Amino acid sequence: MDSKVIALAGGSGALGTLIAERVLARPDTTLRLLVRPGSRGKVAELERRGAQIVEGELGKDAGELAAFVDGASTVVSAVQGGPDVIIDGQAALLRAARAAGVARFIPSSFSLDLFKVPEGQIPSSDWRRQFGELADEQRGEVEVVHVLNGTFLDRSLLFYWYRVIDPATQTAYIWGDGDQQVDFTTYLDTARYAVEVAVDDQPVGRVFPVVGDRLSFRDLYAVYEKATGTTLRVERLGSMADLDARIAELAAGGFENFMQYLPLMYVRSSFNGDGKLDQVHNDRYPSIVPTNAEQYFGTDNG
Repeated sequence: MDSKVIALAGGSGALGTLIAERVLARPDTTLRLLVRPGSRGKVAELERRGAQIVEGELGKDAGELAAFVDGASTVVSAVQGGPDVIIDGQAALLRAARAAGVARFIPSSFSLDLFKVPEGQIPSSDWRRQFGELADEQRGEVEVVHVLNGTFLDRSLLFYWYRVIDPATQTAYIWGDGDQQVDFTTYLDTARYAVEVAVDDQPVGRVFPVVGDRLSFRDLYAVYEKATGTTLRVERLGSMADLDARIAELAAGGFENFMQYLPLMYVRSSFNGDGKLDQVHNDRYPSIVPTNAEQYFGTDNG
């Protein structure tokens, strides 16, 4: 059986690296990476292990993108950035994939259900949704599949970016009542599902939602305490209306505050249920048994 070429953009990021690792681990796939000129060193280990490298940037040179997708069965994007990358760059990549006869395209949509979050609530979700709408128009014969995983079950995000748990002070923070069920999936499990979608020979569908665990934030804190043997002090920061007001206050300060209010926007859409995933499709790939929150917090590296 011929090896399937999986062309991956954004392979040096947190999720992209895990996707790359999973592709390399399979005997039936070949990994190809799109790497910015001058950044080849970031993927040196992946290249040493057999990854093909194409130097180029999204939206910069159609010839580079054509070389990147040539002969690929699936293109996966794990890129991060602003609308120039998420909308324009991915659109250029999708056009190249369509011209090359690529069967499937998995964009960098990995998040809560961005198709349900109201416009303006999370700018980065707006960009991904705009790309999704554009993809609906220009996909051609390429099946575009948005893998949605809810909130990443990840210490760096939960402890430092969202700051819903502060392990140093053993404090948990809640906006609203904290009782809304939230979808959590680890980076590793998200990568595993993405690769299964990438190699699947059958149609998958426009949206492929998966989840590792479903917990309210109060449940999350209880699981964290059980797994780590610690006790958290719970501090309620305010109502959901207070959270709206805090986001508006920060946003009024201009784009320089973007990285202060963007995490709060994700917290809001998790706490209020706007981004909750509907029926999930974990059972399509039963070989994957995702890590739940207790297992994650009970390990050293998750």
